Amino acid sequence: MSPIPRISCSGTGLSGRCGEGTARPERALGGWRSIFLTVLSVTALAATKAQSLKDAVKYDARDSMTFDMALQTVYLFGGATVKYQDVELTADRIVLDMAREEVQAYGTTDSSGKPVGLPLFKQDGKEVAAESIRYNFKTKEGMITEVRTTESQLIALAHLSKRHANGEVHSLGGSLTTCDRPHPHYRFAVARMMVIPEDKIIMGPAIMKIGRVPTPLVAPFGFFPNHKNRGAAGLLIPTWGTSDQFGLFLLNGGYYFPLGDHLDEQLTADIYSKGSWGLRSVTRYRQRYRSSGNLDLQFTSKRNSLPEYPDFSEQRTFFIRWNHAVDPKASLTDRFNASVNLGSSQNFTNNFNSSTNDYLSNTFQSNITWSHLWTGKPYSLSVSARHSQNTLNRSFDVTLPSVNFIVQRFFPGTLLRGEAPTAGRKWYEQIGITWNSTFDNRLSTTEDQLSIGNLPRLMDRVRNGVRHTAAVSTSIKTRAFTVNPQLNITDRTYFQALEKTYFPGNDSLATDTVAGLHNLFDWNIGATATSKLYGMYAFHKGRLKAIRHVITPSAAITYLPGNDTRVFGPYGSGGAYGSYAPYELGIYGQPAPNASGLVTLGLVQSVEGKLLSRKTDDKGEPLTSKVKFLDYLGINANYDLLKDSINWSPVSVAARTRLLDLLDLNLASNWDPYATDSLGRNIQLATHRLDGSLAHLRSATASLGFELQSKRYGTANTSSGGQQVVAEADPGKGARINFSIPWHLRVNYSWSMARNYKQREFTEQQTQSVLFSGDLNILKYWKLGFSSGYDMEAREWTPTSLNLYWDLHCWEFNMNVIPLGIRKSFTFRINVKASVLHDLKYELRKPFGNKNELLY
Repeated sequence: MSPIPRISCSGTGLSGRCGEGTARPERALGGWRSIFLTVLSVTALAATKAQSLKDAVKYDARDSMTFDMALQTVYLFGGATVKYQDVELTADRIVLDMAREEVQAYGTTDSSGKPVGLPLFKQDGKEVAAESIRYNFKTKEGMITEVRTTESQLIALAHLSKRHANGEVHSLGGSLTTCDRPHPHYRFAVARMMVIPEDKIIMGPAIMKIGRVPTPLVAPFGFFPNHKNRGAAGLLIPTWGTSDQFGLFLLNGGYYFPLGDHLDEQLTADIYSKGSWGLRSVTRYRQRYRSSGNLDLQFTSKRNSLPEYPDFSEQRTFFIRWNHAVDPKASLTDRFNASVNLGSSQNFTNNFNSSTNDYLSNTFQSNITWSHLWTGKPYSLSVSARHSQNTLNRSFDVTLPSVNFIVQRFFPGTLLRGEAPTAGRKWYEQIGITWNSTFDNRLSTTEDQLSIGNLPRLMDRVRNGVRHTAAVSTSIKTRAFTVNPQLNITDRTYFQALEKTYFPGNDSLATDTVAGLHNLFDWNIGATATSKLYGMYAFHKGRLKAIRHVITPSAAITYLPGNDTRVFGPYGSGGAYGSYAPYELGIYGQPAPNASGLVTLGLVQSVEGKLLSRKTDDKGEPLTSKVKFLDYLGINANYDLLKDSINWSPVSVAARTRLLDLLDLNLASNWDPYATDSLGRNIQLATHRLDGSLAHLRSATASLGFELQSKRYGTANTSSGGQQVVAEADPGKGARINFSIPWHLRVNYSWSMARNYKQREFTEQQTQSVLFSGDLNILKYWKLGFSSGYDMEAREWTPTSLNLYWDLHCWEFNMNVIPLGIRKSFTFRINVKASVLHDLKYELRKPFGNKNELLY
């Protein structure tokens, strides 16, 4: 049979219907028999060439395919696709050369001259768009013109590129940018470029251009990280600024380096021209399905004045932050969590590297806990270490260790049931028991006492003890009320006690701490009864259809037998008869010395209504909604049956509601029914006999707040992923932006009052302040945020912050001003959004105001 050099057909590839009514042979082929033999020859040719490759080459075209048997070439037109292993190439036109085992792809233009169907190369989840692509399947090398690809947030554009077998791409001419616009807002125009997969991008001489305008930023060469799942090691560019007290400074400059796939480290330093300096280490770790956390270590040396001057002083501070969490999937029985905030009280008093929250906080706490839960058992064990410190009085409290064994509520009566059905429980089967055993080892001291040399004295001040608590309770329900009887047992064991000895010879009193086992037992028994009363009133006219009033009364009685542990004897002044409490140093306190029969009365009310809505359902019936007129109104009082006088305790009244579905109102007060003497002590005299009033108002608080925001529009800016602008005084730590809400306002007013009565007269102290915060879209991509407040009693502003954010697409601008107070400062920053070039920025921090207000 004579060879057939060329045939053109429409279909879907070799497996398509080439020749089934759509064949267009360029020569007479002798009917259907010749067409069949031609297709058979092409199939054999493709199979022969595929044998030299590891896998078959699959190709397809939407419009047509042309086979050139002499050149062993396939021409694909319109939506063409070629696949080989993990390589996929699509374009409007593709030429598949079977002899050379390579493919060439081109685009075309539409009627308006706009390029369409440009080649797209896909491999290993990466895409490369270009004007033309030539690729060899066997050598895995290729030539690309006008390429556009994305490498680790960087968009690389090159005029001519060569792809090597190891995946590296070498290019001549082009640019690097993070802007995804067809015409980038900024770019680095480069002469040469090398892309090394999962390693780095190396560029030759480069110049930064904003639009088409060149800038003075020129570099002979440059390196950029190119890692898909983790960052690359590199320098951290510092922030610079000036201060009258510290001089010129550089902040947060250092080095970042990853330590594998689960750990990274960031080392930074602060340096000031007048001698102050600081170091910081931030370690982050994460192991999937096991645990994650971070460790932040800070050390600072702050100098005031110069060593030659008499007012020179130096302060060294440190701070440790550690957060660790175990993934719930790691273990069903064991947990280990840590939250450590420990350091010097003066660490956050500087005006530069401290956040507003840290600067205003006067307490820091730590908690490290390991817990174990026995599967299928009602008990668990936890071991923890706790810490608390106050930066105002510099107190320092440590509990190490704290062991807690908990038995959850169980019903011992059900053990007698065996396999019997659970229906029809007996009364004794509803009695539940809980148990808790605790051991604590505590130290209370001050920060200036903490040192290695002072360790023996600190050990002498350690207090410890064991406490066991048990509760036996049940519940009795009727149609009208519910009664909950309960018996509580507390046993305390201390290993130290006070002992006082009076020496009449020299009229002195000696106090010693005696070691031993000292046990204190205490118990109480009581019952609580609660009920609910409902009242309903219906309206036949208007939108308000009904009002429901719910009253929840409660009454409880508790008996405490009392346990007086005081020791009586010549322990008063000059040997006079007196007493002392040997367990006053006990960490769990001591039992009440006198018996009491406490009756507690409570009354809670709520009022809500049913309102017709102006909206209707599918049937045209108006919808109804619930409206709360009064969320909560509660009154509580206590009466001691066994006291010989002043039986009533102050009565507390509280209310909570939401007005007009806008204003949140909270009220609370305490009323004392007894009068006081000239020293402010309660006496057995009712206030209505003293001045005619039912009770004296001792304290009251009120708060009123509302939150307003406009309706949403557009799409939220998810690059920052949040709702609030003023989230941090330092804009470099991430202001959270949402442009879909044009404006937002939050206002809270608080008022409190306390009175100290002396007979008919009293002194009163009041505090009231208003806090407000919000943000406003002043332009399309401009948002102004603010946070402030005013103390009406002190007549001064609370910490105030103003923040201006401007979204520049691939860049962002952030300016923060603290105009008032000891932290008055100005911060300006403009930077690239993408993290790979986040250090391409200009940032300035500048405190202003009195130089003596900057540090202490």
